[in-house]
Amino acid sequence: MNHALRRRVFIISIVLIVVGLLIYGFLPKTRDVDLVAVVRGPLQVTIEEEGRTRLKDRFTISAPTAGYLRRIAAKVGDAVNKGQVVAALEPLQSQALDPRTRATAEAAVASADAALKAAIEREKATTSDVVYLEQRQARLKALYDKGSISKDQFDQINSEAQKARAFQLSAAAEVSVAHSELERAKIVLRNFSSVKGNGNIVAVTSPVNGAVFRVYHESEGAVNMGEPLMDIGDPGNIEVLVEVLSSDAVKIKKGTAVLFKRWGNDEPLNGTVRLIEPAGFTKISSLGVEEQRVLVLADITSPRNQWDVLGDGFRMEAHFVIWEGENILQIPASALFRSGREWAVFVAENGRARKRLLTIGQRNGLAAQVVSGLKEKEKVIAYPDDTISEGTKLTQRKSQH
Repeated sequence: MNHALRRRVFIISIVLIVVGLLIYGFLPKTRDVDLVAVVRGPLQVTIEEEGRTRLKDRFTISAPTAGYLRRIAAKVGDAVNKGQVVAALEPLQSQALDPRTRATAEAAVASADAALKAAIEREKATTSDVVYLEQRQARLKALYDKGSISKDQFDQINSEAQKARAFQLSAAAEVSVAHSELERAKIVLRNFSSVKGNGNIVAVTSPVNGAVFRVYHESEGAVNMGEPLMDIGDPGNIEVLVEVLSSDAVKIKKGTAVLFKRWGNDEPLNGTVRLIEPAGFTKISSLGVEEQRVLVLADITSPRNQWDVLGDGFRMEAHFVIWEGENILQIPASALFRSGREWAVFVAENGRARKRLLTIGQRNGLAAQVVSGLKEKEKVIAYPDDTISEGTKLTQRKSQH
């Protein structure tokens, strides 16, 4: 074989290889996909939101009057009975005197003491007047009885004697007042801060049977009137508070069934909606978006012994069941995609993908109800992507363990 023939054979071989690669490149590739069967079974459509438990009736016990609170012995979680004393208030203790106030009080004591001495002297003077006038009255009475003096003179001495006795009584009263003023001035200087347990104790009692949920003031100290001391409530009488988007709240009705999940146990709890509050509020989401939300209150209907570990402020997930059905033809929601204005799926037929339009009914985040377009046991691609098209060869992806 000469050189020209070898060169021709080489060029033809290169051309054949390139053509073969091009043909191979345009051949449809086999795709590994997840195929799932169209099945029948129960289907629920739920609205899922985070909720928390709350006491239905919370009793905040406050100080009925200002006073000095004794140390509260009750601890959070302790059971209390209706009428049980949970706190005790003593009268407020006196304040310590600063130097200026003490000096003023000492001056007031000295002034009151001087006033008392003056009142005593006035009482002595009036007493002397009374003694003299009574003696004179006795002498003039003897003269009057003999007819030596006129009746006018005798009446005059009687009047003077009565005035003197009245002045004496007034002076005695002034002495009593001065005594009281002196004692009051001395009381200001007296130290009452160490006087405790004088019997004027105000007992604060529990209004209901329940348990202590919070203690605001455990240690002793002065409290004002109306200041909260502790929270008491019945741990078995709780509700679940859920903040729901207003667009979802209109789908929830009174009596709607609720499933409470992720509350600390694998078994969900049952409940029912008791109230959808008529007023909404604005809340900023974690992404910074303004949301209009509504409070929904639900009661737990499962037996008490299944959730007796729950208390006030516990977190859980609330699933409001707004629709449910049995023996529903359904597929995974991930198998759906839009084809124009209609829903479509890729069905596996003879090892190839075939696009099929279908009518969808109810949907939740995981599954969708098939109204028409598919039959039971047909297989669809669970997660179609852009590499899948009409006629693509398919193989079932092997599960990895």
